[in-house]
Amino acid sequence: MTLAKREHPEARAELREAALWYEDREPGLGEDFYNAVDEAIARISNWPHSAPVFPRWAGTPTVRSMAVSAFPYRVLYLVAQDRFVILAYAHERRKPGYWHHRIET
Repeated sequence: MTLAKREHPEARAELREAALWYEDREPGLGEDFYNAVDEAIARISNWPHSAPVFPRWAGTPTVRSMAVSAFPYRVLYLVAQDRFVILAYAHERRKPGYWHHRIET
């Protein structure tokens, strides 16, 4: 079963910022980044429980972490009944858990 996608607004902004950063570095690289993210999202949609579980905080739901091929980013998401919710497009060197407040919103 393929799940529908929902994105936290802050995650959407992160994705745009990262793509613009890559595009500023090299024309076409921003598009490559978007394509790699789209591939990760397709994997999540088709196999939502295949990505590793991100370390949990007490009392929080299970968050999973799908790697973005060829880029140092991960898609962090929750799986709900008929959809998955993207909490962050997180750079691997960014402070862990900066997105944690998004679980409640």
